[in-house]
Amino acid sequence: MFQTVRHWWGSGRGKVTARLFLFEFVVVVAGVLTAQALANWVGDRAEQRAVNEEDKRVRYEIGRTRQVTRIWAAATPCLIERVERIARAASTGNAVDPASLKVPRFIGYTVEPFSPDMNREFHDRFGNERVDNYAVVSTASATLVSTYRDVRTGWDRFALLDPALGPTSAADRATVRDVAVQLRSQLELIGASADMIERTSARLGIEPRTSDADFGAVMPVKNCDEIWRTGRIWREAGH
Repeated sequence: MFQTVRHWWGSGRGKVTARLFLFEFVVVVAGVLTAQALANWVGDRAEQRAVNEEDKRVRYEIGRTRQVTRIWAAATPCLIERVERIARAASTGNAVDPASLKVPRFIGYTVEPFSPDMNREFHDRFGNERVDNYAVVSTASATLVSTYRDVRTGWDRFALLDPALGPTSAADRATVRDVAVQLRSQLELIGASADMIERTSARLGIEPRTSDADFGAVMPVKNCDEIWRTGRIWREAGH
């Protein structure tokens, strides 16, 4: 048997077979490695596209939020002044115009946080500072919207001074004063959140954005009278 193998190898056919085997082995290994590299490249490209799309979404929402924030920056001092006026009237027992007790319509826009599975990719791609600034705007926008909803609910308590609902008692006036104190604090929080959004958006280089959607092109009021005349804290573009 050994002689047969030696004869087969010595004839050259064994060497040819070995070379063919080695060649085929190298081809197979190279094919596997190439396929793995291609799969990794495709996966990386897909991940990059996903991160880019998520980044575009976040930056668009920050732009829209900054636009709405400017509405609040213009309206908040007007709302605080109205709340303080109602509180003084409740303290002195002076009559109040029922129309001044109505809460105007509010508006808000939030930046949804990016998905948790994007967290590492965002930090790797854009750096901690940029991602942290995204988080600041997202948190501040959520705080603003949550707080204005509380303001809207609390403002309804001012109806205790409406003579159409019956005589106003001392307890009613005390309640209105307490509500006014809370509303002023909440409105100051809204103002601080709006300022945070404005400054952080500017650092990110994201300009205010409008859109063609409903309420997409609303603008800040030019003066407080606009709020009480229209019953909303914004004005329509072109007005």
